[in-house]
Amino acid sequence: MTDPMADAFDGLLVVEFAQGVAAPYCGLLLGRNGASVIKVEPQGSGDWCRSLGLRKGDFSAESIVLNRGKKSLALDMKSPDGRAAAFKLAAKADVIIENYRPNVTKRLGIDYAAVAAVNPNVVYASVTGFGPTGPKSRMPATDTVMQGYTGLMSINRDQAGLPRRINMLAIDYSTGLYLSQAVFAGLYRRATTGRGCHIQTSLLESAMAFQEARLVAQKFEGSAVQPVGAPVGTFVTADGYLSLNARRDPHFTALCQHLGTNEWLDDPRFNSAEARLDNAAEINNLVAPHIMQRPTAHWVDVLSKADILNAPVHNYDDLFDDPQIAETEAIGWVEIEEFGQLPAARIAGLSPASLSDHAAMTPPRLGQGGRAALLAAGFSDDEISQLASSGAAVFNDDEDA
Repeated sequence: MTDPMADAFDGLLVVEFAQGVAAPYCGLLLGRNGASVIKVEPQGSGDWCRSLGLRKGDFSAESIVLNRGKKSLALDMKSPDGRAAAFKLAAKADVIIENYRPNVTKRLGIDYAAVAAVNPNVVYASVTGFGPTGPKSRMPATDTVMQGYTGLMSINRDQAGLPRRINMLAIDYSTGLYLSQAVFAGLYRRATTGRGCHIQTSLLESAMAFQEARLVAQKFEGSAVQPVGAPVGTFVTADGYLSLNARRDPHFTALCQHLGTNEWLDDPRFNSAEARLDNAAEINNLVAPHIMQRPTAHWVDVLSKADILNAPVHNYDDLFDDPQIAETEAIGWVEIEEFGQLPAARIAGLSPASLSDHAAMTPPRLGQGGRAALLAAGFSDDEISQLASSGAAVFNDDEDA
C-alpha cells in the first residue's frame, strides 16, 4: 500500500517556535505529511512538554508523540545571536507556528509583520490561550484551565455532581487539529494566489468550536447535558463495563426480547424513543440489574448479533491485543532508543507503512538534529560555529549526521 499523503508537504520548511501540546501537534501533523519541521526550544530543560507527566531523560509520553520526526534546535532566544538565527529561519520558512503570549514575538523580532516584510508568502500560525486581545489575553492557560473555563468540566460530572476534567488533553489536541486544518487551507490559498497569511486561534476558540453542539443544546434544549436517548450509557457487567446505546425503537425492542422484559414495550413510559428520553434515568436503572448478571463478553456477543449498539469498555492494554486494531493496523510499534518498542497511532491518509519510517517516527533529544537542520536551511558552517561558541545554540553531540 502506498502513502498518498506521506509526501504531500515534501519540501516545505516548518519552523515551530512553540512549546506544550496544541501548537506542536499541528507541527507534528505537517511533519507526518512530509514537511521538514525544526522545533526551536529553550536550552536547559527544553520544551516544558518534555516534563509533562513522568520524564525519562529528555522525554515524556506526550513529547515522544508530539515531536516525532522533528529536528530540535536548542536556541537562546534572549541572546542577539539567537534572535538573529531565529529571524533567519523565519525568513526561509514556509510555515511558522508559535504559541507565545501576545506581543512576545514582537519583542523577539519574529512577529508576523516583521517576518512577512521579508517573507510575504509565509503561512504564520499563532496560538494563544484566551486570544490575542481581551481582559484575559495575558493570562496563562492550559488544557485543565480551559476545560474548566469553557464548560467542558460542567458536562463531565462524577456521581456526587463534582465537575471533573477529562483525563486527557482534549482541548490541546483539538486545538492542534483545528490549527492544522487552517494551516492546510492557508497553504492551499498560497498555492492558488501566491499570498501568505496570518492565522490566529486560541485554546478558548477551539474549545468553543469543539463544544458547539453543546452550546446550541444549552439554548435549544434548555441544558447542555440532556441525554441523547435511553437506555444509553455505561453499565456494570459481572466482570467489567459495557457501553450500550439502545435508544432507537428497533434496538430497544431487541434488547427487551433478550432481557425477557417485553412488558416494557407496552409501558407508556418506554414505548417510544421520546417517552424513554423523558424517563431516561428510570429505564437505565431498570436495565442495569439485568446487565450486571452476565460478563461483558456475553453481552457483546448477544447484543452484536442483535445489531444493538454496544462495546466493551476497554483499557489501553486491551487495545494492544484487540483483533480489530490489529486488522486495521491503527496502532503500530516503533523502536525508540532507550525505551524499546512503543505504540504509534496511524493518522488519516497514511498507510501502515508510514509507521515503519524510523526517521519520521523518532522524536529528537534536546538539541538533536539542530545542526543538520540549520545546514539544510542555508546556514554556513561558520554561522553554526558562531552560534555554538557564543552559547546561543546548543547541539546534541550524539546527533546523527
